[in-house]
Amino acid sequence: MARLRGLGLAALAAVGPVLAAMDLVALVFGVTPVVLWIRRWPVVARRLAGEWCEVPIADPYDPVPPPPRARPDGMYEVRRRLYRRPHVPAYRQRAHWVASDGATWLDLLWLVVNPIAGTALGLAGVIVGQPALRWHGRWTRALLGARRPWPNWVKERVVLLLDGAQLSAQSLAGLLLAVLQLVSAALALVGVTWPLIVLIENSRGYTNYYRRRVGVDEPYRPAPPAPRPEPDGRYRVGRRLFRSPTIPVRLARLYWLTGDPASGSDFLWMLVNPLVAVTLLAVPCAGLFWGFAQVTTLVSALWGHTQRWQYVLSGVALVAFALVMGPTLRRWHDRWTSVLLAPTKAARLAQRVRRLTETRADAVDTQAAELRRIERDLHDGAQGRLVAMGMALRTVERLLDRDPETARRLIVEVRENTSVALNEIRELVHGIHPPVLAERGLADAIRVVALDCPLDVEVAADLPGRLDPPVESAAYFAVRELLTNAAKHSGAARIRIDVHHFDELLRITVHDDGRGGADPACGTGLIGVQRRLGTFDGVLDVRSPLGGPTTLTMEIPCALSSRRTSTSSEPG
Repeated sequence: MARLRGLGLAALAAVGPVLAAMDLVALVFGVTPVVLWIRRWPVVARRLAGEWCEVPIADPYDPVPPPPRARPDGMYEVRRRLYRRPHVPAYRQRAHWVASDGATWLDLLWLVVNPIAGTALGLAGVIVGQPALRWHGRWTRALLGARRPWPNWVKERVVLLLDGAQLSAQSLAGLLLAVLQLVSAALALVGVTWPLIVLIENSRGYTNYYRRRVGVDEPYRPAPPAPRPEPDGRYRVGRRLFRSPTIPVRLARLYWLTGDPASGSDFLWMLVNPLVAVTLLAVPCAGLFWGFAQVTTLVSALWGHTQRWQYVLSGVALVAFALVMGPTLRRWHDRWTSVLLAPTKAARLAQRVRRLTETRADAVDTQAAELRRIERDLHDGAQGRLVAMGMALRTVERLLDRDPETARRLIVEVRENTSVALNEIRELVHGIHPPVLAERGLADAIRVVALDCPLDVEVAADLPGRLDPPVESAAYFAVRELLTNAAKHSGAARIRIDVHHFDELLRITVHDDGRGGADPACGTGLIGVQRRLGTFDGVLDVRSPLGGPTTLTMEIPCALSSRRTSTSSEPG
């Protein structure tokens, strides 16, 4: 029986090359049904390895994605594209599921390699018997078993090298922009300035794309303000006067763009980057493909093709070099990009001063608005009630001897108004600085807010000390604003708040399971939170895709000043 099974396994391996070619074409062109049909052979191989070779193999495939769900507007979204019907989104989801599953590519590799190894081990089973079949099962488990770290390692590096090759090709566009800037600069010398302005402005979008990839900020100076007319209606630029603002605006933008040191850095980077990118990114990718081509010809060499073995060895060495050195070369290219495109020390200082100026203006505006609100609340609430109480007491004084019953009724009303005025004053004080925040700290104050929220809110806080009062107040009111927004607009049922302080940074995360779609550009609530945090150099990160969930992360650089007074950190 073992010999017949070995013969069957060798026959199964013979169909591998044809299926591998079909599988590769189907994966490249996204023909998912063909890929799933070919997947039956690896599935059969796993089952036979368990039954015939006594080496059971677990199913390594990712679970099938659920069918696409319609959005509130009836459209179906897949990978940031909308469709009216669910058929195409479902097909694209399955295609992405198949292509992104590492087991799919291992199946392809098994189909390519198994005709040699599987045939040899199957024929060994015909000769030796069951021991050789167990080796066949171990070989099958090595490729078709649960995913091992090494396929992901290879996949990540291949993707990195392909991405590097793409960046290398895109660097030619930067070279073209640099050459066009030289030509337009020559035109600017004879008075034609608009080509140079347009090119520099568009090249900034190109270099910003690379800045985002390496994680550096923009170094540019702020745009100049629009020129103001003189009292006689004309516009002045230096010693020249113009009737319309067209030329002054153009000259102001030209001086702004050409006078910014970051524009010079951009030009130098675009001019030299193609050479650096080809050396560090394109050459390793080309080596990977050439080496892979030499290694794959080993199969034809075994069937009598005139393949030189030294080419195969050099191909293996090139593939190994590209896979091992790919991340290092990519880091070198990122460092080169950061050296020229990152803001200089002077630019960072200027940006810092500009940011402080803006946040100071926001803080002054916010404080003035808060004072106006307090004044309005006092005038419309407690102050009016106190005046009414004074008038009522004066009336009581006159009625005390003539109409004691009416006087007694007025005294009761005054007493009730006193309670109402006291509650209003307490609410006003609570809106300025809650007593629980002053007495118990930020963690307990957030727990109190969570108890008052109509949603199910869970709070996890770990603050080993107290923050400065202004920071506590800003964080407290920011969390309160986010909870209010979630209760009004998110449609969430549960909210989780995490409060942590680590490495001189306060991080508060508010996560809800609502419908998502929160955008600071569409409302004033999140903008107000950003301004409130900006006063302390804090930032607000919004991650809220359509369909949810929403995660809002606030980070404020600050230090703890004293031991905490919070009683617990359990969920509240």
